[in-house]
Amino acid sequence: MLGGAYLEGGIVPLTYNSKDAAKRIGVGRRWLREFLRQHPSDKAGIPFYVPVGNRKRFTERDLERILEANREAEKEKLLPSHMTVQPDLVPSQPSVVPVERAFAASVTDLYERLGGFIERTVKNKP
Repeated sequence: MLGGAYLEGGIVPLTYNSKDAAKRIGVGRRWLREFLRQHPSDKAGIPFYVPVGNRKRFTERDLERILEANREAEKEKLLPSHMTVQPDLVPSQPSVVPVERAFAASVTDLYERLGGFIERTVKNKP
């Protein structure tokens, strides 16, 4: 059978050692080792590898999950911190913000935080 070995009761998925796994996803062993040191498991707590004795083995799905996690980490690095919306700062009802404060934030950030409502305040001249 392709993609795995036949065993009683089912198919055992093909696994790679760290050298072959790194080669398969186009990185070096050092990069893979460092990635696993920084991210031993995914957000659900599932390790990115199958422990076999004192070795790590990787399935195709593990390699896909490593690439997905790396893409997510890169996405977070590329987004400016002022562009992320924190749920506790987003009002449940639209609010009014003076224009002076509106200029301090980016238009996108302001729109996301305040639901798109900005009212210009005019100071009365004596």
